[in-house]
Amino acid sequence: MRGNANVHDVDFYFTISDDSSKEPNVITYGALIDGLCKVHRVREAQNLLDAMTGEGCEPNHIVYDALIDGFCKVGRLDEAQEVFAKMAERGYSPNVYTYSSLIDRLFKDRRLDLALKVLARMLEYSCPPNVIIYTEMIDGLCKVGKTSEAYKLMLMMEEKGCKPNVVTYTAMLDGFGKAGKVDKSLELFELMTSKGCAPNYITYRVLINHCCTAGRLDEAYQLLEEMKQTYWPSHLANYHKVMEGFSKEFLRAGRLEMALQLHKEFSSLSPPLSADKKVYSSLIGGLSASGRVDEAFELYADIIGKGEIPEFDVFIDLIKGLLKVNRWEDALLLSESLCYMV
Repeated sequence: MRGNANVHDVDFYFTISDDSSKEPNVITYGALIDGLCKVHRVREAQNLLDAMTGEGCEPNHIVYDALIDGFCKVGRLDEAQEVFAKMAERGYSPNVYTYSSLIDRLFKDRRLDLALKVLARMLEYSCPPNVIIYTEMIDGLCKVGKTSEAYKLMLMMEEKGCKPNVVTYTAMLDGFGKAGKVDKSLELFELMTSKGCAPNYITYRVLINHCCTAGRLDEAYQLLEEMKQTYWPSHLANYHKVMEGFSKEFLRAGRLEMALQLHKEFSSLSPPLSADKKVYSSLIGGLSASGRVDEAFELYADIIGKGEIPEFDVFIDLIKGLLKVNRWEDALLLSESLCYMV
């Protein structure tokens, strides 16, 4: 491809090297328009569409689909709808791919009423949505707090013969969790497994986090143990990251013993990775507040041994812990050493 600003739109992308060369056809144009849209050069793609029609080359539905998707991806919904209307005028019926691009953009723009109208149009014109479109809509409704409508839609998709997949279920149980309906999330989790849809790693993470937030720590820990037998990360770095993450969740929810157990499992791995100071700080704070000062100092020694410098709050928590168990002399010594360090 080559050209300059003074040549015709078509000649900008095509040059004829000799008389035997063929004129570009709909496939050639379509490939270029699709490529331009994928790199978000939609205005150039639109110009190329106009040029090809001007040259007497009729676009097909694939070309229109590419341009509609391109405009939707860059947030230019009005232009996408114009192309959609032109496509219909030319006698081409939109397909699942066309509708999927529009629905995705409508949900991102929070145009829920229009998204539902598009779904109704699909059903009216015998273009049944696939699992991807249903999942997009369910996820979009959940993100704006319309969990009841999302769940009704999930039931409807099953009635229409479209089976929800693990992404659909995960979006729905995440929606219930964010709405504070953890019981519904757990019920849906049981339902999906009973229907033979196995949860994945993301499903477990989402559900465990919601259980922790709601203080349902026994269920969270049970799910964590179940996940470790199935979708536990195989890479060591990911394993450490997950251990630290759930330690924080249990600490935030006030379940110190669970957090300590996870931390011990994390610490027993080899080769050791760098310590997470925030996890250590939280554990030391929790132990100190519970009067378990010796255990708190063991963790303090552990983090020092790993070459990490504890946060200032760690010393304050240790001093408070010593005072809590009436170890005044130790508290005074630690205070003095802290002043010396400062």
